[in-house]
Amino acid sequence: MQQSKPVMTSKDTSAEAFAELGNETRRRLSEKLYESLRHAHQQGVRDMSRRELRDYYNQQTGVWLELCSVASTVNALLAAGRLEEGAARRCSVSPRQRDVVPVKCKAQQQAIA
Repeated sequence: MQQSKPVMTSKDTSAEAFAELGNETRRRLSEKLYESLRHAHQQGVRDMSRRELRDYYNQQTGVWLELCSVASTVNALLAAGRLEEGAARRCSVSPRQRDVVPVKCKAQQQAIA
């Protein structure tokens, strides 16, 4: 009788690879991507897909990141409440013409004086 192998999805391997990064490396990557998205907002960009964010970050820094690293980092920022999802739309850089759920920086509440 043949034993079944556990099925590993790309989501599993992305999460596994992300978890293997040290805490400091993950923190720095989170801050860099957050600041890149914040900069894009200041330039008038409403929201970005993970692929758009990766390309924007590459244009700004010259550093290429794997899409799975960006996706894992964005998911962690969403879980931490620093980003929020926007309305579904077509990704401007994806070779597949599918709808994506872009992300944006969560609006900062102003302190009441």
